[in-house]
Formats: sequence, C-alpha cells, structure tokens
Amino acid sequence: MNMRSPSDHPSPPDRVSPAQHLPVDAGFAEIAVKSRLRHRLATLTYRVPAPMDDLLDVGQLVWVPLKNSLELGIVAERHSRPQPPETRVRDVHAVVEPAFCLSPLHWQLAVWIAETTVCSLYEAASLMLPPGIGMRAVEHLQLRVTPEDVAAADLTRRQRDLMDFLLLNDEATLDAARKHLGSSLTTIVPALEERGLLTRVVRVLQRPERTQPAQQNMTSLIVRRLPDGPEPGTRTPRLRELWLALNARLRLRPDTGLAVNDALAVEGVTRDVLRRLANLGTIELAEAPPATTPRAGSMHTLSPEQSSAWSLLATHMHTHTPTQPRQPVLLHGVTGSGKTELYLRAAADVLAHGRSAIILAPEIALSSQLVNRVRARFGDQALILHSALRDRERDETWRRAATGEPLVIVGPRSALFAPLPNCGLIVIDEEHDAAYKQDNVPRYHARAVAERFAQLHEAVLVLGSATPDVETTWRAERHGWLRLTLRQRVGGLLPLSEGDEGVRPSGGFIPLPETLIVDMRQEYRQGNSGMLSHALVHLITDRVSRQEQVLLFLNRRGASTLVQCRACGHVASCPYCDIPLVFHRDRNVLLCHRCGSQQRVPTNCPECRASNMSFYGAGTQRIAADVAQRFPDARVMRWDQDALRGGVRHEDLLAKVLAHEVDIVVGTQMIAKGLDLPLVTAVGVVSADTWLHLPDIRAAERTFQMITQVAGRAGRRAAGGEVVIQTWSPDHYAITAAARHDDRTFTIEELAYRQRLGYPPFKRLARLLVRHTDEDSARNQAEAMTDQLADAITANANWSGIDVLGPAPAFAARLRGRYGWQIILRGERLAALLGAVQIGPQWLIDIDPVSLL
Repeated sequence: MNMRSPSDHPSPPDRVSPAQHLPVDAGFAEIAVKSRLRHRLATLTYRVPAPMDDLLDVGQLVWVPLKNSLELGIVAERHSRPQPPETRVRDVHAVVEPAFCLSPLHWQLAVWIAETTVCSLYEAASLMLPPGIGMRAVEHLQLRVTPEDVAAADLTRRQRDLMDFLLLNDEATLDAARKHLGSSLTTIVPALEERGLLTRVVRVLQRPERTQPAQQNMTSLIVRRLPDGPEPGTRTPRLRELWLALNARLRLRPDTGLAVNDALAVEGVTRDVLRRLANLGTIELAEAPPATTPRAGSMHTLSPEQSSAWSLLATHMHTHTPTQPRQPVLLHGVTGSGKTELYLRAAADVLAHGRSAIILAPEIALSSQLVNRVRARFGDQALILHSALRDRERDETWRRAATGEPLVIVGPRSALFAPLPNCGLIVIDEEHDAAYKQDNVPRYHARAVAERFAQLHEAVLVLGSATPDVETTWRAERHGWLRLTLRQRVGGLLPLSEGDEGVRPSGGFIPLPETLIVDMRQEYRQGNSGMLSHALVHLITDRVSRQEQVLLFLNRRGASTLVQCRACGHVASCPYCDIPLVFHRDRNVLLCHRCGSQQRVPTNCPECRASNMSFYGAGTQRIAADVAQRFPDARVMRWDQDALRGGVRHEDLLAKVLAHEVDIVVGTQMIAKGLDLPLVTAVGVVSADTWLHLPDIRAAERTFQMITQVAGRAGRRAAGGEVVIQTWSPDHYAITAAARHDDRTFTIEELAYRQRLGYPPFKRLARLLVRHTDEDSARNQAEAMTDQLADAITANANWSGIDVLGPAPAFAARLRGRYGWQIILRGERLAALLGAVQIGPQWLIDIDPVSLL
C-alpha cells in the first residue's frame, strides 16, 4: 500500500480508460478511501488481483484493507507503474456487491468538486453514491478450503471454533460469528485470512420489499370512506368529532376518495387519527391510482411577456456550438410572473428529445406546490428525490433514474447528483437561496456544481429568481449570458387551485403589492411600544373583515429572545455557546438556538437570587399570542420550526392555509419561499432589521431578498395586495429598494459597496475555522496557520495577490463548548493555495462561503 499526493495524479482525461486492460502481473489501482488521509486529495495504491482485472474501472466502488479493517473506496486510477521494493502493497479486497460504478462524467465532476472545495476524492464522490450504501454494508465470512483442509490445519482453539462454525454454515455474517464465539474476532479473522483459509465478502443489504400500503409513506395513499364501517364510539368523543368533520369532506368524493394532504387539512386530523380510524374499519387507506402523463393541452396559455421569454429560451436550447460551452440562462421574474411555467416547458422540450431534466428547489419541504405542478404536468415521468423520503422510496427513485429513461427529477441540492445518464436541462429555482450551499463536507454550492455539470453533459442551465444573487447578476452581465426578464404578474392566469385544469379569466395583469415603510422609532415616540404598528393593525383588521388572509413575517422563533434579571442584570445564557437563551412558551423552556440545549425557566436569578427575572424581545410565539389576543375572532396559526413537531409537516400547514382554515399566519422564512397562497392579500414584515446589521458581507442582500420574497406572497391572484414593512432603519437602501420592488437600484448600490471593500464578486473569499475546548489552543492553532499561509503566499508568485485577514474570534465565538477562531483569505486561486498547504482535519475549509458568521 502506497500513498500518492495529488501532484502525482494525471488529470481525469489522461486516466486509463476502462476499455484498456492492463497486464495481469502488473495491475495497480489508486483508491480514494473513505478514511481521512494526511493530504485531502491523496489516494492509496493497491494491487489488483487477476480475477478482478476486468472488473475494476475508474469510479468503481470497492472494499480495501486498511490497517485491520475493510474500508470503502473508489477506484481513482488504473496503472502499471512499478512500486518501490520496500513498499508493502496490499490487494484490493472485493468489489462492492451489488457492483456500483460512477459514470465517467460523474467521476470528472467528483474530481472537480474535490479540487475546488478542498475535500477528499471520496467525500466528493460520496455525493453520487446510491443512498445509504455505506450504512447497509454487512461483512460475511466464507470458507476457502475443504473440510479436510480444516481438519489438517494447525489452529488455535478459538480459530478452530470459528472454522467449525463456518463448516456448519458455509457462510456467516461477521456479527453472527462474533455472537456464536462470544468474543472479538479482531485478530482471529486476519490470521485465518492471511493463511488462505477464509475470505471476507462485504455485501450491501437490499431493502426489504414493502408489503402493505399502511407501511408506505402516507402521501402515496388516498382516504376512502367505508359506508358500512362503524363510527367511533362515545368513549372517544374527540375521535368521533374528528371523524364527523372528515366524513363531511369524504361525502363529497365517494368514488375517488380524498388525498391524504386534503384529509390532513381538516382541523385536528393528523396521521395518527387516520391510522386509528383505519384500524377501526371506519376508513380505508388505499393506494392512489398511478399518475399518467397529462395531455400536451394541459399547458397553460402564456402571457405575451412569457411567450417572448419562452421563444428566446427555446432558441437557446436548440443552438449549440461544440467549440464553445453553452452559457447559463438567467430568468429574472418578479414573484407570480410565471417562471415555473417556463421551467415546465423547457423540461417537456428535453423529454421530447429523449433526455432528462433536473429541477432544484431550495428546500423540498417548502416547495410542495412546485412538486405538485411538475407531477401534474409529467405524471409518472416526474420523480422526487430528497433525504426526507423513506429509504425504499429513495432507492427506487435512484435505480429508475439510472435506467436512462427520460425523467424529470425534482428535489433540493442533493437531487443534482441523481445518476441520470443523459441530462439535457438543469433548473435552479430561487437560485439566490443560501440553502443551495452545503454546510458540511464537501462544502459545495449547487449553483457552481450545476454549471460544471451542465458543461460536462452539454445541458442547458436555467437560474431563476425574483431576487437574483448579486454575484449571479454581475456574472450574467459580464459574460453575456442570455437574460430573460418577467416584470408582470400573471397570477390571474394560474389555476384556481392545485389540480384545477381551468384558469381564472384574466382581467389584466396583477400589479405588485403597494408597500408602506413604517418607522418604528416614530411609533415609539407616539407611545406605541408594542410589536405591531398602527398601520399594520389597521391592515390586519381590514383584511380579516373581508375574509382574506394575512401573513406576518418575523425571522425569530420563540416567545422572548432575552431573559434578564432586573436586579443585577444577569442574562440567562447557554453554558456551551455563550449566547442568550430564548424562552419558548409552548414548552416552558429556555432553548439555545445554536446547540439545542435546554434549561428550565428560573423563578429566581441564579446570581443574586432575586425574583426579578424579566422577558424581553419577541419571536413568532409571542407575536402569534399577541395577535390572537388582539383579534379574538381570527384563526391564528404559527408556521415555524417549533410548529413542526408531533408529526406535523410543512404540507399539513400549507393545506390548512389553502383550505382557508386560517386567517392570520405568523411565521419565519418558511412562509417566504415558493408559496402560492390565493387568499393572502396582505403581508406584514414585523421586523425588517433582523439581519440588516449583522457583521456579514451579505447582510443587506439577505434583507432585500427576504423582504421582496415575503412581500411577493401578497395579492398573487387579484389586485389590491398590501405590504407593511416595520423597521428601525427606514432609510437603508436595502429596505427602500425592497419597498419599491427596485432590484436594479439595490444591485448597483450593493456592487459599489462590495467593490470598495474587495468582496465578491470582485474578489473571492475562503474561510478557515478551527475550534477547540481550550480558547488558547484554538488561537495558537489559528496564529500558526496564518503564518503558514503567509509563508506559502510569499514563496509562490502565483498567490501574491491573496490577502490573509485575521486570525480573529469567530462570530459564534463559543459553540457547544468549543471556542472558534477563523482566518479569511481574499483573492484568486484560493483552492490551489489551500490544496498545497498541509491543513489538518480539525480545520473547516469553506471556499466561497455564503456567510462569514
């Protein structure tokens, strides 16, 4: 076994082709192993046994021995270079069963991700492995000799016990052998394997087949009423009450049944209620009929503006110069302008030509309406892929994607790595969203990976948003991308509701909502110390009286954001993170929003023992309680992470809003993304300053984007939408531009600010973060790394333009008991620099971070 550095590796195109078979007596493979090596891009050299010579291609998933265990690895290269005589080169142990190999394009993408994010080759390639393949591996022991050979072998007592066990079973799992012998086999198995008496075979367990509909994901079921079924008895009055409410809906659909989401939209009905009613024989949970691909006529009529944009996009999709990569397309459309319809038409176009499409949404749980529209358009050609699916569903989707059948894959950033062999279109909806950046290794940005992937597949990349990322806008202008702009809302042309084939007659285009900025300083001077301004209270009163819906946005959870003693000033803080704890009234606990630790609410100050603990600030819980008290006749619902407990999902809350079982929704950023709520005509931004003054380069951009996005929920189906923005900084350019729906002015201001400070897109950034339980150790490591980086920059003229900023304490100076220190690099060729410097595994490396907090 020999370790090679990345400089020893040829570039991917120079690697040995799978078709080039090597001599049996000189075959070696460079393996990217799962374990972290000293150098992130290093591989280990293994000998290829003669029987495997035809099996090992670049990208093949294999098992290799590493120390005293077997480790997953991926073949990075095949070669016949002689190894130093003093080097011990071990054999590749086995191909993973069932066999899996990355396609050449996916392997090239993995190499690119590893090089640009400074992670290991295995970490990059793991993005493209079948779901859970490393978690379902089971090691088996197999005999390699006859019973006579076993009898004649000179064995220890424990070795003979194991061999006798295998003689009885022929093959057994390692766990079964351990249980039988009642001891560890750490030294026994390698010794017997070395003598050729047994071999280890590692297999990936197959998922058991599903048997009953009740064991499946409920979203694939429908609810049917059983006419002769018994009603819940009087001993369960609450269940009987829920049954009667559900039965009223079921009577309307006696033949087709009710979709589970519609059943869950009934007030109080949960999955557990449906299961209990099914067990009683009152209802039936049946398989939903398979979807079929709708007729082409189900496409909606385009507005003139959409039609013009589609004509340009269709031309771009069918114009290709092999010598020059196709540039991405930026689709900038205001909320409600009909971007999704263009996505669907582009997907239909590639399907018609036998290719597949990928449509990404920031968070699949928040984009169920997009999923529904894709399924309604493409039927069983639409597949959903995300981590919230059950294991069996993910496996089935993964296997079908690999068949080469033309499909449309919808999901969050991970869906980008579905094994589609012939991808012709990648769409990134809400391309500005920070959720597209992965916050663990490998720290890739889906937008950058999609651009590279589109180049490899010669596919079209469409980036869509109502508030495009400032850097995306700058790149589009600088590099001459095709830019499509939709400035008019077409909400009146959309379906009346999900699944409705008709469209609302258009009475002209719907204007963007009227927006009012409220200066909360002035409200305070006038004696209003509450969280709701007079203008917002008036707006809520008016819209609720008209039986319309209101969204109130506050990007802070909890009831109070600060618990402080009035006597001595002590603040209840997290003992592990040194930040104030947030009071959550529904659980009556103090919660840390960084590490999740909880404390009881103190009745007396832990410092001075005074009983003067007071609650300050406000989150969604407190706003919801205040609104419910101020508007007692209104139905108030909270939509935040705390509301998603006890089996409640985003889809359940969305169904309640669509069924008009709610008048006022109080929520965090969950209500700002990708939702089409027909009855919402008013939006209140309770505090526009949540992010504005954070020490982060994108604080203003996030503020502008969030206000614009949440304001776009108002009045999407009819004119008259209104938005109230409450702020303590009414003159800030991010807030004034958002109120005017003026993205152009904001972009100009923001780019001028970043150019002055040398921030992206004018210079790239990289963040290095180290944490340690001892603050001095963290600081010392950061200082040593700063010196190491400075020396490397001085020694290489290619890196002379890189600035090293820091070290400095991280914004989250203490997290889960570990102190953080960070270094910021600014310049170009940052990945090359960091790949050349020895950086220990304790360091977090983030190229092009979306936040410095």
